[in-house]
Amino acid sequence: MRRTQRTARVGAAVAAASLLGAGLGLTPAAAAAPPAGTPSPASSAGQDAITPVTASTTTVPVPVRGTDGRTHLAYELTVVNESTLPATLTGVTVQDRDGHRTLLKLTGDSLEAHFRPSGSAPGTKPADQLSPGRQGRVWIDAVVPAGTLFPLRLGHQVSVTYPKAVGLIPGHVTESVANLTVPDRHPVVLRPPLGGAGWLDGNGCCDQVTSHRAAGSPLNGSTYFAERFAIDFVRLGADNRLRTGAVDKVSSYPYYGVPVTAAADGEIVSVVDGLPDSTPGQSPANLPLSDYAGNHVVEKLPGGEYVVYAHLEPGSTAGRVRAGQKVAAGTQIGQLGNSGNSDAPHLHFQVMSGPDPLASNGLPFVFSSMSLQGELNGSIDSLFSGKPARISPAPAHRADADDEMPLYLDQVGFPANR
Repeated sequence: MRRTQRTARVGAAVAAASLLGAGLGLTPAAAAAPPAGTPSPASSAGQDAITPVTASTTTVPVPVRGTDGRTHLAYELTVVNESTLPATLTGVTVQDRDGHRTLLKLTGDSLEAHFRPSGSAPGTKPADQLSPGRQGRVWIDAVVPAGTLFPLRLGHQVSVTYPKAVGLIPGHVTESVANLTVPDRHPVVLRPPLGGAGWLDGNGCCDQVTSHRAAGSPLNGSTYFAERFAIDFVRLGADNRLRTGAVDKVSSYPYYGVPVTAAADGEIVSVVDGLPDSTPGQSPANLPLSDYAGNHVVEKLPGGEYVVYAHLEPGSTAGRVRAGQKVAAGTQIGQLGNSGNSDAPHLHFQVMSGPDPLASNGLPFVFSSMSLQGELNGSIDSLFSGKPARISPAPAHRADADDEMPLYLDQVGFPANR
């Protein structure tokens, strides 16, 4: 069979890949390293370019308006060092490919806060290293200012240095990777599942890599990011305290047992009840995976999304909901509790692509009626001290937060449950 020009080009690429392997330490004297600072050549006119780093996105981001008035595109970028040499990630840029805008630039401390090599614990030093064949994850929050159209197409640039560059690998490479098209989709609009004022967004989206944002769950042969937009709702009292008594008693948390209501019309897919409350003030030990969400309800929405209401009070769903039941928005489905993987009473609320609270991917959402009261100064952990939280009041022009998504450390208010 006649070898076409395309086949010849593929064969050349395979040969180049073989040479790449040889030049990365198997025969280090084969070629001199290009000088530091040499960018990766662009692939054009059928010319192949060595790209020792590859990258892909974990999802296609759906734009969502946050309580800061900006549009957020939150997702993850997986970066792989395909070479046999150690590499250092030095920069990641997200660009609007049509408007030629830079939406996000991560370098130095900001990159360290948003990048983690696979298998490394938070805070591991050095945080920017990729050993041969290793991958890492970059948590992206590309934002568009209020009043500005969100981009239709995104592009990414990653910059990497190779301190031991040899062969075809330059000392520094900047690559354009992982182009994507932003879908013409909108976040689901929901009724708040809780009522009243003083609710604090713990572990929510988007900029900081909280325990929710960082949670990539390897399940059934795939990695899922079910908690990408998930919120842990806790409530501060009139004195801005989380608790009124001993840290290890659920009765010390005045909001324990408040009603949890359906966020939309839908169908109940599953109900788990009968698990005990965990002890507040400490993380539960040796929980089976099936108990992580504690007592919980999963609801399927008309648009095909799913909502999980997790860590409910034991027995609180009994006589209220059952699998297969149709519910209306505002129907009480349970009460806020501390069951499962929980160290303080809270409602874990997430919207997701499937019915499994772990083996699904998180989706953005907004609440139809919400006020922004302020923002917590300090960490969520400081609330366990029993001291009053320091809340910075929201600017008057941002108080109305209808059709927006709460952001991490926001204090928000909802209409009273009826």
